[in-house]
Amino acid sequence: MSPDYEIPSFSVLQLGNFLKDGLNNLFPQDFWIEGQISNFRIVPKSGHAYFDLIDPISEQGSQPMGKFSVALWNSQRSEIDRTLQNKSELILANDINVKILAHLDFWPPGGRLQLIMRDVDPQFTFGHLAQEKEKLLQNLKTEGLTERNKLHIISKPALNIALITSIGSAAYADFCDELLNSNFSFNVLARDTRMQGEGSASDIEEGLKIVTSYQPDVIAIIRGGGSTSDLLSFDSESLARAIANSSIPIFTGIGHEIDQSVADVVAHTSYKTPTACAVGLVETVNEFIEKILAIKTAVINLSHNKISLAQSHHSNLYSRTVTIAKTSLFNSNENLKGVKERISVIVPNIIKRNGDKLHGFEDQIRALDPKRLLARGWSITRTQNGEIISSTNNLFKGDEIETIFEDGTVKSTINEVVI
Repeated sequence: MSPDYEIPSFSVLQLGNFLKDGLNNLFPQDFWIEGQISNFRIVPKSGHAYFDLIDPISEQGSQPMGKFSVALWNSQRSEIDRTLQNKSELILANDINVKILAHLDFWPPGGRLQLIMRDVDPQFTFGHLAQEKEKLLQNLKTEGLTERNKLHIISKPALNIALITSIGSAAYADFCDELLNSNFSFNVLARDTRMQGEGSASDIEEGLKIVTSYQPDVIAIIRGGGSTSDLLSFDSESLARAIANSSIPIFTGIGHEIDQSVADVVAHTSYKTPTACAVGLVETVNEFIEKILAIKTAVINLSHNKISLAQSHHSNLYSRTVTIAKTSLFNSNENLKGVKERISVIVPNIIKRNGDKLHGFEDQIRALDPKRLLARGWSITRTQNGEIISSTNNLFKGDEIETIFEDGTVKSTINEVVI
């Protein structure tokens, strides 16, 4: 360094003002700059908004390659918010890609280089969101994820409902009131969840994991209306994949009438409002009841038809039975007449033949009558016990015997048995 060169010397304020003047000379006019909003915050007292404008982060958790602090004064913020709402239903929020009109400024009292935001291009942000959303939907469709959750069969009746929403919100009240007014025995397991803002998508995913462990019939994700920025969580890729891969049918009731979120597309069934989602759940139970009633009606009709058919068969059977019975009785009467005639001829002959046989038997009996034998000179000898003696084998000396003749009886004592 030349000894003649004098190193400049500044006070802090002088250097700050020097930088400020130099920046004003380098960037005398406002310019457009594109980036992603991060660390967005509003100071309640002043209403001023501050955020970091960073190069869009391609991977979760990676650090931005460039960053500028941005200040948006309250008066300007109100006008920009109105512009965004009117043209695209957007509001400034974290993770949104924006194209802003700004002035580069250095603030000496704070030693801070920052962008002073003047305006925003709503079409840039809206177009970028739409482009990213369409790209995500195409990827999900290619992978078959837009239809996967729709393949699940809803349990009938679906009465065990897991609810993911902000407990205490109007959406929660409308949903529960609709189920309560149905008079069906719904069992609702509610998980209090952030439904907008930074980290809300991750919170909804966590809620899905928790309620799935209870194995409900259906999981309902509901939220009331809001701006496009408020509903950005429902366009999250990680949330969309969690819904698509859920083992439980998922219903969505997100309060936006114009467009569908990515979550709506991959869900089993989507509705425009939380109330409509509850009505849809009630309708699934009504459909089940209608099917049961239809089955009941079919069973009753079938029973009536069977009974009518049985009655018809019974009448026919009765008629045939009466006819057959009459014919049988007539035939039986005719047969009886024939039998009677045959009996009237046969019986007298049988009686005569049997009478002749009886007379023969009487003659035989008379011929064998012992009295007739006694009259012819025969006698009958018995022991004292009345047994007829036909042999001397059982007779011994001293036995008393009795001999019967035609005209009397003689009692004797055996003195000797001669064989």
